[in-house]
Amino acid sequence: MAFFTKWIYKSALENKIHIFVWVFYMLYETVISFILFNNLVHPLIYIVHYVVSILLFYLHSNLILPWALKNKFDVFWRLPLVLGFQVVLYIISHYIATFLLLTLEISATKDKLTLDSIFIARNLYRCILFMGFSTGYYYLKTYLKERKRAENLEKERLEKIIQQQKIEQELVIAQNAFLKAQINPHFLFNTLDFIYHNVNKYSETAGDAVIKLAQMMRFAIDSNEMEQTIYLAYEIEQVENLLYLYQIRKNNDLNIHFAYTDEVKQFRLIPLVVLTLVENIFKHGDISNAEDIAFVNLEVKNDLLIIQAVNLINVNKIKGSNNSGLNNIQKRLNYAYGDKIIFQYQVISNHFKVDIKIPISFLK
Repeated sequence: MAFFTKWIYKSALENKIHIFVWVFYMLYETVISFILFNNLVHPLIYIVHYVVSILLFYLHSNLILPWALKNKFDVFWRLPLVLGFQVVLYIISHYIATFLLLTLEISATKDKLTLDSIFIARNLYRCILFMGFSTGYYYLKTYLKERKRAENLEKERLEKIIQQQKIEQELVIAQNAFLKAQINPHFLFNTLDFIYHNVNKYSETAGDAVIKLAQMMRFAIDSNEMEQTIYLAYEIEQVENLLYLYQIRKNNDLNIHFAYTDEVKQFRLIPLVVLTLVENIFKHGDISNAEDIAFVNLEVKNDLLIIQAVNLINVNKIKGSNNSGLNNIQKRLNYAYGDKIIFQYQVISNHFKVDIKIPISFLK
């Protein structure tokens, strides 16, 4: 019972304008009838006959007209058919309603009920009147619906324009930052080449480090001029160079494991995804614990390329972390592959975990 009461209250609130208009119209006709004809009848008579008219109104606007006007080629036979059906239904409904009221000894007249021309004409007039109101309501509702649809489409179009402008601005900012960081790459590589030839004769390890650093720098700089995607094999090579440099720096005391299957090398992916994940571990992770090593793993499962990174959190660095590198990866992946990818990162038992899943159909 409480549910039914709540439903009635909610429906009344949602349709308060309709209720107000119908109450106003019924009062208007009742007052006019009393003024002109000094005619007041039992309230139940008004209620029953208005219920029939209101049902016709909404039947006509919500069901009949949408069906009849659905196909412009069928409207010529559908519309006359349903209009005739409504007229007959309306007259018969009022006849049945009047008969039931007479049975209950509630009537506006003492005359015997007959389905004569006067009864038909009076109800035909009322039927046409309410169908006219209903038709106007249908076209008003259709107009408002189409206007709202047009407004929503325009809003979506403007939002897409704004989003596109935002993306273009971010690309311009990124390109400017790249140009600032680039500074004369030829000078940089010539300098590294000079350093290599001077240190290699004293330390092959230092010479190898310079070569791998130069390869990484060239990869990072050339990635802006590469195609939109590169073979993962190229990026895997640079990740191994990065790990090699950190191993030298930490005297081979580096507790991170990088694993991948040969299958993943053939896939084409936007550059600097895996490399950024590894750099993020070095920047924010704790890789000093030999019993809790970090790892980065690349594999294929269920037609998905799965990239997973897990590392112990460095509590001394967590305050300065804002995940900008991860957010950058997510934006670039979403821009390249849409919402078909899965990108998640979370903290589990003092460990930071990143999961990336991309359908391999996007990577060929």
